[in-house]
Amino acid sequence: MKLAIHTGDTAAAQSKLTFDAITDARGFVPNVYAVYGGLPDALNGFAGLSGAFGASSLSPAEREVIQLAVSVANQCQYCVAGHTAFAAEAQLDDAHVQAMRKGLDPKDVRLGALARFARKLTSERGRNCAQAYADFLDAGYAAEQALEVIIGVANKTLSNMTANLLDLPLDEAFAPYAWNRIADAA
Repeated sequence: MKLAIHTGDTAAAQSKLTFDAITDARGFVPNVYAVYGGLPDALNGFAGLSGAFGASSLSPAEREVIQLAVSVANQCQYCVAGHTAFAAEAQLDDAHVQAMRKGLDPKDVRLGALARFARKLTSERGRNCAQAYADFLDAGYAAEQALEVIIGVANKTLSNMTANLLDLPLDEAFAPYAWNRIADAA
C-alpha cells in the first residue's frame, strides 16, 4: 500500500507550519518529509531532529559527509540523490561526493575520518566503534561532536528507512543526481 505524498493542501492542518518552514528553507518539501504530512507529531519530531542536526557545530559540508556516508551504507537511493544535490549547496568538493557515492572515503583526512565514523556507527549501531571514534578524535574533532554525529546518523537512518520502505520517487530537484549503487560503484 502506498502512502500519500502530501502537499501543503493535503497535509494535516497541524503540519502546515512545518511544511511552510521546510519550503522556506529548501524551496520545496522533499517527499521524505511530505509522507509524514498526515502525522503532525511524527513530522514535527522528524523536522526537529533535522533542525537539531542542522544547528550542530559541524559545518554544512561535514553534515553532508555524514548524511551521504549513512545513506550509502543504508543503500538509500532517494537520500543519496538528495544529499548529492545538497552537497553542492554546502560547498562539499564534488570529488569527495563522487568518492562517497562509490562507497569510498573523501580524500581529505579529516572528512575521511568523519565518514568512517558515521558509517561505523551506522553498521555497528554504536558497538565496536572504538577505533573509528579514536580516528575521529585524532582528526581534530571534539568528543562532544561525536554526539552530534550520532544525531546526524539517527536523523539520516530515519529518512533512509522511510525512503527505502516506501520506495519514494525522487523529487524533481534530486532527479539529476539519481544514484544506483551498482552503477556508481563501477
